[in-house]
Parts: sequence; structure tokens; C-alpha cells
Amino acid sequence: MLNYLVLTYAQKATITAVAVVIAVLAVLYLALGFLFFKIALGSKRRKDETVPCKDSLFERNADNKTLRDGYKWYDENYKQSVSIKSREGKTLHAMEFRNPSNSNVWAICIHGWTNVKREMSAYAMEYYRRGFNVLIPDLRGHDSSESRYVSMGWLDRLDIVDWINSLVQENPKVKIIIHGVSMGGATTMMTTGEELPSNVALAVEDCGYCGVKEIFVDQCIRKYHLPPKIVIPAASFVNKLMNGFFFGEASSVEQLKKSKTPTLFIHGDKDDFVLIENLQVVFDACAAPKEKHIVKGAEHAVSVLWFPEEYWKTVDAFLDKYLYKEAPVAQK
Repeated sequence: MLNYLVLTYAQKATITAVAVVIAVLAVLYLALGFLFFKIALGSKRRKDETVPCKDSLFERNADNKTLRDGYKWYDENYKQSVSIKSREGKTLHAMEFRNPSNSNVWAICIHGWTNVKREMSAYAMEYYRRGFNVLIPDLRGHDSSESRYVSMGWLDRLDIVDWINSLVQENPKVKIIIHGVSMGGATTMMTTGEELPSNVALAVEDCGYCGVKEIFVDQCIRKYHLPPKIVIPAASFVNKLMNGFFFGEASSVEQLKKSKTPTLFIHGDKDDFVLIENLQVVFDACAAPKEKHIVKGAEHAVSVLWFPEEYWKTVDAFLDKYLYKEAPVAQK
């Protein structure tokens, strides 16, 4: 303080100006981070789940027969809304379809970023046709589940663990399949890195990403044309304040290294959102029994819509290995 007092007026002015510039840059830095955070991780709730997001794969594939059949099945079948509390005390919702076959198998179908339960109907319908019960959760910040923010699978992994435990508590003999797509695929991989009950028979992940930091860096470069070395650390800091974790913590790769759940990895080779290069990275990281399948000609998250026969033939082969032999149930 004494040293500052003996400085010349010009020196004091220079120090003040530098301090102001630093403060302004810090504010701009945080503002940029908050803007990216808000766009990527702000609530994705919709007023009407039957109206797809503009320019989404569901809008672009509105005439697809598999998608239309799934919607029809979802709308016309008996279903029940169920809920649990998150570890933070928030209400999480899901839709359940109980199969008249009285199967002890449940498929948990996990949606992607900005999606809703109804948009997982093409997957749910097929598991239901195979005689299974189906649970479709709303992930945080989507549809009816409480949260102001999306967590890109990282906090959702704990919610899926709690959904699993609720099914096991109801029926200790239950067998569970986890099947997620895009962000749901990442959620699936992240979930398998947790301590799961032996009731979890297998997982299917479709076009999930290596980690939250990795997908945001990639999108910064390819979609938003922004410098990731500036934007991502700022957004990650904001996310730590709002969501409780830095992007780098939310890693599918690190979770898979701890996995004991047999996992089928599916990815379209024309995916321009989560690039095909992600597939080999997550596959190599997985410590559990694993298989991978590349769907030639499929873009992001449309493998099941464009190539349903190939898709379910691949899934059925995996079910034969890791579900049916242990728990015989009604098959398709």
C-alpha cells in the first residue's frame, strides 16, 4: 500500500487501467462460458412432446416407417407414469410399459440430448415385442424430470443407478438391459462404471461420445467455429458452479475402464455429430465383455430407423449371449 502511494500519477493510472482491462476480460470470459453453458446445458423441456425439435433427426425422418410405427405403439399402448427422487431430492419421471407376458426382464431405454420419452419408442417397441417390460426415463432437464440444467449423462448415471435399484427392490429376480442413444449412449457407458447389482445383464450403447469435454471441444470447432481453448474452460467453470462438476470429470472412457457389464457398441459410419472415431476409443476402454457393430451408411442416431433389420439382428445376437442363457424369457 505504501509503495502504491509513492507511485507517480501516470504509474497509478497505468495500474488502474490494467486492472480494469483484466476485470473486463474476466467478465467477458465468464459471459462467454455462461452463454455456451446456457445453450448446451440449459433446460430442454418442451411444451408438446409430439412436436419434434426443429431440424432434428425426428423432424427430418418424420415419414420413416419405423419411427411412425414406434409413435403409434407408444401412443396406443397402456403405460404408466412413475417417479423417484434424485439424490438431491428432485423428482425424476419415467414412463413404464409392463408386458402382459409377466417377464422378469426390463429394458431401460435412455434418450438423447433435447429428446423426450416418446422419441425412444422405436427402441421400446422392439423390446416390448420381445416380451420385456420397458422403462423410459426423462433425463435431467428434459420433459418432466426436475432440473434447471442438463448434465450430458454424468449426473444422469446416478439417476439410472437409482432407477435400476428401484426395479431390483420391487423384484430381486429382475434382469435389466440398459440401452441408450447419443447422450443416452454416453449415459449408458457412464452408468456401467458404477457399482451395479448383478441384475444388470447387459448394455447397448448407440453413438455415445468419449466424454463431455471431448464432445464440446469437437462441437466448438466443427459447429460453432469458436476457439475451444478459451470457450470450454470457461463453460466448464460455469458448469462446476451450476452443475457441480468440471467437463473433464464426465468421462465415458474412464467409467468404462471400471465396467463389469457386457456391452454392445453400435455406431453409424456416416455420423457427423459424434464422429465414428469415438467408437474405437470407448470400445478399447471397456473392461467388460464387449462387441461392436458399425452400421454402414447411417448418420447420427438413425441406425435403428434406417437399418432396423440389421440393428435388431445385432442386438438379438448379443441378447442370446448375455441374457437368454441366464434368464429364459419370451422371445420375439
